[in-house]
Amino acid sequence: MAAIGSETSEKSKIRELANTIAEEGDCDVMLFNFGFDPGLEHIFFQFLRRRRQKRKNLLLILTTEGGDANTAYRIARWLQDTYDSITILVAGWCKSAGTLVCIAANKLLIADTGELGPLDVQIAKADEIWERSSGLVVEAAFEKLQEESFKLFFGHLMDIKEQAGRITFKTAADIAAQLVVGQTREIFAKIEPLTVGEDYRSNLIAEQYAIRLNLKSRNLIQNSRVDGLRMLLRGYPSHRFIIDRHEAAELFREVEAPTGKVADLAQALDADVLLPRSSSRQQKPRLEYLNAEVARPTEAETTEDGGHRDRRGKRTKAGAKDLSRRVSLRASPGENGSAEA
Repeated sequence: MAAIGSETSEKSKIRELANTIAEEGDCDVMLFNFGFDPGLEHIFFQFLRRRRQKRKNLLLILTTEGGDANTAYRIARWLQDTYDSITILVAGWCKSAGTLVCIAANKLLIADTGELGPLDVQIAKADEIWERSSGLVVEAAFEKLQEESFKLFFGHLMDIKEQAGRITFKTAADIAAQLVVGQTREIFAKIEPLTVGEDYRSNLIAEQYAIRLNLKSRNLIQNSRVDGLRMLLRGYPSHRFIIDRHEAAELFREVEAPTGKVADLAQALDADVLLPRSSSRQQKPRLEYLNAEVARPTEAETTEDGGHRDRRGKRTKAGAKDLSRRVSLRASPGENGSAEA
């Protein structure tokens, strides 16, 4: 009984914190903890539709291992279309496709325990289950082979010139080139052109999605000194590379540590914001609004012209139904048969 009471108290605390944050920032508070599996976007779309009355802004608490770039992009675009401003709180893992969603945010709040990851697309390995490799592997292999081939060529060239002084530079270069080709031919032959093309196009997916999301958020740093998108795509040696708050501040314009009620909320949620859920571990998504839904407009909020004020305080014109209702109210006969004013 004590455990049940403690759990209920913790849920009440989370709801109270979320409601306070919602009121102070005019924002919905959403929790998302799962991988971006193909098909999840349909579940997410229905989830958004069920929330009839939405606030102006969004605080998204995001924890994920990543997943399908197409799914992540669809969800990020819907959020940008739904809310004026998006703030994403990262208190734990937010990798790969999660980083893509973060590009849609106007501000990032990254806790000491939070981390993003590079954007390189992960491609399934042939004849393997659950195993993937980075789409940049072949590109990195080409760069390394090019570097080593040049070293071999230069080394052979210098050796030939030193040992055969009367030989011309052109002849020495031709001999050195033939030696390098003989040494590297079998290695280059193992690289399949179709694989190279497929990997290149796969990497373009994340790049093009990121460009489109950043057009609205404008949070990625892109200038003559730093290109945040290029760094996320190609600037890190491993897909598991940790991009903490300090590193993220070199890539994004608006990056802060969570403070106040937001930090308290992250602490109260505990494992739900630290450890990512995954279908591969037979876990279900954690997807919910933590704050109460805004109440529908009441009669007191009806404007003089018969319209209403929307969730942002803007006046909306009265529709045909509102006008007819207004007329009937003003023209309805009283008890004495006269029309009531």
